[in-house]
Formats: sequence, C-alpha cells, structure tokens
Amino acid sequence: MVLLGVQLIVTLLTISIMQKVTQRFSFGKWILCQTGLVYYLHPTDAELRKLAGIPQPKPKPKPKEGDNKRGKHKRKRAEEPVEDKTFTVPRNIELQLETAKIFPKDVLQLKFFTEFVWLVDYSVFVLVVYIITEIYCGVFPKGNQEVNLSMLWCLLLIGFALKSLCSVTSLYFWNTEAAAERSLVLVGGSFCFVLALGLLLIDESNLEIGLDAAYSAFNASASEFLEQQTMDSEGPASKLILKLCFAVWCGITGALFIFPGLRVSRMHLDALRYCSERKVLKIFMYINLVSPFLLSLLWIRPLARHYFSVRVFGDMEAPLMNEQTFDSMRLWLCVVFSLVRIVSAPSCFQAYLNLAQEKIEIMKKEAGRISNVDLQRKIAIIFYYLCVVGLQFVAPVILCVGFTLMNKTMGGYGWFGQHHYNPDECIPQQEPKATISNLLPNDEATLGDAREQWLVALSSFRQIFSYEVFRGVFGFANWWMQFLSFFTIGCGLAYQSYFEEQTNGAVLHNFGDVQILAIQSSPMSSAVGWMHMQHKSHSSSDWMMTIMDL
Repeated sequence: MVLLGVQLIVTLLTISIMQKVTQRFSFGKWILCQTGLVYYLHPTDAELRKLAGIPQPKPKPKPKEGDNKRGKHKRKRAEEPVEDKTFTVPRNIELQLETAKIFPKDVLQLKFFTEFVWLVDYSVFVLVVYIITEIYCGVFPKGNQEVNLSMLWCLLLIGFALKSLCSVTSLYFWNTEAAAERSLVLVGGSFCFVLALGLLLIDESNLEIGLDAAYSAFNASASEFLEQQTMDSEGPASKLILKLCFAVWCGITGALFIFPGLRVSRMHLDALRYCSERKVLKIFMYINLVSPFLLSLLWIRPLARHYFSVRVFGDMEAPLMNEQTFDSMRLWLCVVFSLVRIVSAPSCFQAYLNLAQEKIEIMKKEAGRISNVDLQRKIAIIFYYLCVVGLQFVAPVILCVGFTLMNKTMGGYGWFGQHHYNPDECIPQQEPKATISNLLPNDEATLGDAREQWLVALSSFRQIFSYEVFRGVFGFANWWMQFLSFFTIGCGLAYQSYFEEQTNGAVLHNFGDVQILAIQSSPMSSAVGWMHMQHKSHSSSDWMMTIMDL
C-alpha cells in the first residue's frame, strides 16, 4: 500500500465494479443487440417446398391409444428406417429472405460470444483505469515515481487480444478441410517475417522505430549493472539477434492479421455500398480505410517529422510544432482513429450480415440444384459466426490502442507536449547501488529492510529498462500494428477489386470466410434436425443447438 497507494485502490475498486456491472450490462452485448443490427432468417422446409413446387409430405397417422397401451406393433415401428427428409430445389429459386432484429437471447449460442464480450468489456474498464491514473499522475507529479498499475491492465489487454486472434486462427489448423486457409496463414506469416527483416535494416534516420537507440541504452545500462555485481560479461546479445527476435514476433502477428485484414476489407467495401446515401457514415468509412496508412506514415521521418517539426514554411519563423508536440500528436491520432474504427463497427457488422442475401442473389445466377440443408446452412451460418467476425474486427484495433497507451506511459511521453523524459536534458541521478546480496532475503530483515530492498530492486529495474528502451520496444510495436493493419487491409482491397473485375461483379465471398470451423464436420448426419427448424415456433436456443450439430 505504501508503494502503490491510490493506484491499488483504483484497481481494486475497478475489479469490484467490473464484476457487478458486467452481470447487468455488457458493452459487447450492447454493440450486438442495441445498435440496430438485423440478421436474415433461413427459409423453412415448408417454404422451400412451396416455392419449388414440391408437394408437402403427408403427415403420418397417429397410433391408436389402445395400441400404445397394449404395446402392439411396437417392434414394427422400431424397425422402420428413418425417413430422409432432404430434398433439392433449383438454385435460381425466387427466394426472399426475412429479417429479424438481434435480441440478447439470440447471441448467447454464437461462436466465440464469450470471448468477444469479455474483450470489449475489459477494454472499456482498461480505458477507465488508465484515464484515472493519468489524471492522478497529472495532479500529483510524484505519482509518476510509483508503480503504474494501469500498465498491467494494458499488458493483460494486449494478451487477451492476441489470445483471441490465436483462438480464431487455430481453427484453420484443427480443421482438415481448411488446407487453403492454413497455407495462406503460413505464407502470410513467412512474408511478414521477411518483410520485417528488411524494414529493421532501414536506417533509423528515415524510419524512426527507435530500436537502435533502445539497444544502445539497454546495452550501456545492463553492462553497468553487471559491473556493479562484479560479474564478467560482454553485455546483452548482439543487435542482430534482438532484431531477429523482433522479426519472428512480426511474422507471428502477421499470420494472425491475415484473415482479419481480408475480412475487414470486405466489410468496408460492402458498408460503403450500403451507406451511399448517408454522407456522414460514408466519411467515417473512408477514414477507417485510410487511417492505418496515414498512421504508419507518421513514423517515416522525411514525410512526417521533417515537415511538422523541422521545416519552416513561407514567412513562418519556426516550424509548425516542436519535437515533443509532434510525439504527442502522433499518440493522439493513434487513439482517435482507433476509436473512430470502433464507432463504425455496427455498420461493418451489418454489412457482414447482409452477405446472406448477397449469397442468395449470387446463387440465383447459377445452374443446377441445391439441397435444402445446404441452402439453410448457407444462410444461417452467417449469423452464427458474427462474434468471430467481431473479434477479427475489434482485436486488431484493441492491439493498436494497447500498444499506444503503453508507448506513451512507458516511454515517458506526454499528452500535451510535456514529456517526463527528455534525453537532451536528462541528468543522471544517484540511485541506490543494487547488488545481489542486497536483494537476497535475510532472516533478520525487518519490514523497513524489506521495503528498502524492494526500492533498490525497483530502481535497478528502472536503471536497466529506461524510458529510452521502452520507447524503442513499444514504439516499434505500435508502428508495426498500424503498418500491419494497413498492409492486410490493402491486400484485401486489392484481392476484392481484382476478383470483382474478373467476375464482373460476382465477388467471391467465400474466400476468407469463417465457414470452415470444426462444427461442419458431419453436415449430412444432421439433416433430419435441420428439417424441423422453424424460426417462428422454435426458440433461439433450440435453433442454435441444431446449427451446432452440423
């Protein structure tokens, strides 16, 4: 309590409030159910028979009451084979799908619903804790010397977002029918690994990721610490090894971002088509498309920092802003554009749900016949994977926000141009000398001695991992998230535009869909269950359970 103080109290109160509030209200569920989203209902077997001109099956006569009591014909009925109730209809059938508003009971059985709700709710509380901590540190400057617990919240947020993306991506590896998707993930990760190796070799006078300065600061501080321990060492690993580790991390994150980028690009194109008459929403969609590209340019020194904080235009006596103000502006833009992308999420989700009707329109242009089970699955599965698509949309944005907040705090930046750390004005302070003997527990140590040992260990950690080190690590991670979003979305837009031209508007919607999950392992074995799905007479949970059988 002495070390953590107000921040520990804020953390404990937030955990208690989060536990109670999420039981009554969920931000993730609000996005799905209270933003006007509608989904398409699949046609029943009776409707398909009527549209295709297929006679309705005759109902079986009910057994007599006396036969049931005496048990007659029981063995005969048990030996009767189960009637196969599947049938085929023309693909060009005149079918108009009905829509229904999404209610809370409809989303409980969706795939990855729990993960989506938890990630959205937790990110909201992380922002609350971070804002309170920033206000506290701004009002009381001594708070900057304390352990910043909001960074632990942000670190967990990044971990939850990466875990969600790993869970979605792993489905392509568990399913034996997803060979193409699995190959695309591996190729994308390998390409991002090679691309990161090339980018890390660029001179930092052009691309200011800060890893060289971070390595130099870490090497100097770590060598000094080892000398204090009277240990012979040449310091940390070489710069090449560290950059290779960063490239491996870039390859892994690139593999996780491949399908989210393809999906987000598809949703943005569809959303732009549906909101052509809503000018404000259309502007938001265009901002979402170009924001990752603009943000990634802010780390290119000749294109961004040089024009804003070095070059003097016209009759001006000074640049537009100084170096510190430019760093703060870059942080603000990362946060604001990420929030704009979250605001546009309902429109993108509705564009994804509209794929059900688009698939039917494309199917009408095809020849041949299709079974009722395949037709119903084609429509119902779009809504069933809504939360999977939601994770693919939200998780990359949350990663960008998380790394931005950690870059600001751990790097010693300020929101309004006043940084906590300035390498040009930094004066080394006399810190308590930390040795291994001082850090080892002692049986005769009192509470004051334990506190002193903790302070010495904390000062040693700050000495090794300085602001300069964190600026390089989290600055590069922040830029890579923005660049990766731009790269994957750009590849998705190029892919969609290319195939739209090749097929004269009949875009291949199935590429990158999340329709290859493990629940489709035995579609024909549950055809009888699909025949009895009636949206108007069955509850949503029963309907979802029949989908899960497929």
